[in-house]
Amino acid sequence: MLMFSATWPVAIHRLAQEYMDPNPVKVVIGSEDLAANHDVMQIVEVLDNRARYERLTAFKISLHWLNRIGSI
Repeated sequence: MLMFSATWPVAIHRLAQEYMDPNPVKVVIGSEDLAANHDVMQIVEVLDNRARYERLTAFKISLHWLNRIGSI
C-alpha cells in the first residue's frame, strides 16, 4: 500500500501507523515543515481497477531502477 501526503500532521501519521503497521517507510522530499514544498509537482491520476494495478506496477519498477542508480 502507498500513501501520499504533502504534509505530515498527527492525523496522517496515525492513519499511516494504523494501515502500514508494522514497518511503515516515510519518504520526505524537501523539508518536514508543515508547509507545501513548491518545488514538488503533484500529479493526480484517476484510474479504473485494472489501470490502477498496471500503473502501480510501473511506478514500483521505476522506483526500483531509480534506487539502483542512486537517484533516490
